[in-house]
Amino acid sequence: MKKNEVFLKRIKAEIIFELDQISKLMDEYNDFLAKYSSHMDTYLMRVQASFMADFYMGIERILKLIAEDLNGGVPRGGGWHKKLLSAMTLEIGKVRPPVISNELFQDLQKFLGFRHVVRQAYGFQLDEKKLVELEKIFQKTWKRFAREIKKFCRFLDGK
Repeated sequence: MKKNEVFLKRIKAEIIFELDQISKLMDEYNDFLAKYSSHMDTYLMRVQASFMADFYMGIERILKLIAEDLNGGVPRGGGWHKKLLSAMTLEIGKVRPPVISNELFQDLQKFLGFRHVVRQAYGFQLDEKKLVELEKIFQKTWKRFAREIKKFCRFLDGK
């Protein structure tokens, strides 16, 4: 096996590991909803917000891995999180296709912004309307991300 093949297999294995971690998070989130969604209060909203922030942080781990190994590095400076996400929509000639679609980028931007709020604000400052808005696209965004990242992994396999 060539060095380049081993390198790409390692990247794929790390991506699949992180994807499995996010899948476990989503299973846990679904259990949470089954138990508590009928009586959501401010404390449970904090938990729900934490799930959504963790979801985006898992996605960002995958994107950072791709950026470090295939893009020449993770963007630096202010706004690097948004630059990283945006870079994943680009085709890098003879290196890689786009990792995510523009449609998925739009949805993930919402989770990125919300993750920032969750990390920077007090829990009682969470915007319930924003949380409800994200809840509406949470499962769809997860499924789309999983589908698109698996397609990217097929590219890594040379298929």
